Amino acid sequence: MKGIVVFKLVQFAVLCVFVVFISDFRRKKDMVPLIGERWTYLLKASYLVPLAAYVFVLFTMSWISAFDVLALVLTLVGAGLVVKAKRDLSAHHTWAGYCLASTRFITNGIYAYMRHPLYTGIYVLIIGSLFTVIPHLNLSVYITLPVAALISIAYVIGFLAFLANKETKALLERYGSPFQRYKETVHPFLPLKKYSVRNCE
Repeated sequence: MKGIVVFKLVQFAVLCVFVVFISDFRRKKDMVPLIGERWTYLLKASYLVPLAAYVFVLFTMSWISAFDVLALVLTLVGAGLVVKAKRDLSAHHTWAGYCLASTRFITNGIYAYMRHPLYTGIYVLIIGSLFTVIPHLNLSVYITLPVAALISIAYVIGFLAFLANKETKALLERYGSPFQRYKETVHPFLPLKKYSVRNCE
């Protein structure tokens, strides 16, 4: 019984850290939308449904399996990526779907290994949470919540992939060949190779 309480507390803490670091609702003066703002508002709302499903499952679960241990590892990694990416971006961070007119592309820290570590962190955390949600949610009783959560997750994943492409095009248009060299070296979502300015000169 003590193990499940510890598991729930740790997962709630991870979720709180994730929510705090992924959010940036401030309207910065030189922030410009990359796409129609309605789609971005829908993204913000879509985050709430899977988070609500996850919190509900954490509150109601009564046992822990190996899947839950895997879920904990993945959610820790996902939240860790988000925290690291947000810290490396610092003042250059905006909500997904926007960019700063005065922005520059960051190539240090986690951005030396992947171009979209925030989105990768979100993907990893979502996948990790599913390892807890799916085994513990009684689909016959709570059919509405998982269906709504899966639709929201599909939207979030698709939307972030679309945004990653839009951001890449915007940065390529703004910075030209320096960003092209960075893009050719660093994978959008996987840490396959480290970027070094010397290697690209």
